[in-house]
Amino acid sequence: MIDGETALTDTAKAGETVRVIFDQTPFYAEMGGQVADTGVILNDSDEVVGKVTTVQKAPAGQSLHTVELEKDLAVGNTYHLVVDETKRRMITRNHTATHLLHQALKDTLGEHANQAGSLVAPNQLRFDFTHFGQITKEELDQMEQAVNEKIWASIPVQTIETDIETAKEMGAMALFGEKYGNEVRVVNVGNYSIELCGGVHVTNTSDIGIFKIVSESGIGAGVRRIEAVTSSAAYRLTKENQTYLEEAAVLTKAQQPKDVVKKVEQLQAEIKEWKKENESLQAKLANNQAADIFNTATEVNGLTVIAAKVDVQDMNQLRQLADQWKQKASSNVLVLGLVTDGKVNLLTAVDEETVKKGLKAGDLIKTIAPLVGGGGGGRPDMAQAGGKNPEGLQEALTKAVEWVEEKSNA
Repeated sequence: MIDGETALTDTAKAGETVRVIFDQTPFYAEMGGQVADTGVILNDSDEVVGKVTTVQKAPAGQSLHTVELEKDLAVGNTYHLVVDETKRRMITRNHTATHLLHQALKDTLGEHANQAGSLVAPNQLRFDFTHFGQITKEELDQMEQAVNEKIWASIPVQTIETDIETAKEMGAMALFGEKYGNEVRVVNVGNYSIELCGGVHVTNTSDIGIFKIVSESGIGAGVRRIEAVTSSAAYRLTKENQTYLEEAAVLTKAQQPKDVVKKVEQLQAEIKEWKKENESLQAKLANNQAADIFNTATEVNGLTVIAAKVDVQDMNQLRQLADQWKQKASSNVLVLGLVTDGKVNLLTAVDEETVKKGLKAGDLIKTIAPLVGGGGGGRPDMAQAGGKNPEGLQEALTKAVEWVEEKSNA
């Protein structure tokens, strides 16, 4: 045993967490992407001595069990090691599914799709593979269908221990970068998938139940990742999705879940019409405001200035008002301010003759924008800015008129 300070010891006390090597063990040590088994250690009285939380390979190849002790443990005693069979079954299903997925990837994308990493856990599997470019939904569906067809075909899964040369003659896939000894273990799924593997597997593909891809993404240059679930985890995922669909049916007032898509399409069409109607009303409102605002020009040293706060939807409508101002030649200088969601939008415009006199919209916006806590810029004839201080808008409009007066006197 090895205690928390990495010292060898023949005994350990209840309450300690130690790492233990047994002369024999049924526990699978974490390796090749497959997580370790967990379980319990029993004494001859079937009392729980400790809980095995993980198992790793020691440098000399022994299985190093991490154990949380509930009773004392001593070298020389006989203990019964009991693996959590429920967790083990879930792991085996996911591991065999990764082999099926690997072959389905090659069949769908090409022989270049090689394993680049994996995780085989009780509730999920993760498979990294080499592939350049995006993967389409149709390709994912094809791979998922291929794996499920092998599951439903109830194919026996054989594990064979043999020498490396015989394994190669069988067509067994070896993982790039992995080191193999002369004696290897081959996992053969009905000659569909043949791989060198030391992990645990089901005896028949039907044990997997069902396979469902959860996500697919790129994780690096030329490497992509598929995450998937099987068995009870796949059932839970399907059940959750069914619940979401039923909730959507209630919210959209669809008669049945199958009618949700049609109902959503109807609602989208209605929203599109409402948006068009709203935009039309906003345009009418902007026109009404324009009629009022464009009649309120102030004369400053022979120049006319319109500086006003308006109630329109966004900066786009401010620009529409500026276009109307330009067409109607309502004044020499225009300054408009808008407050929405606690933020300020400013727009300045100067007609062509006034620009020639040295008054530029870009200079004006840079002068007044700080008063609303922002900044901006633009062309000599039109500029815009944004800010976060609505309280400063009136001061900015007043300052704009003062700026025109100063510049026209220069």
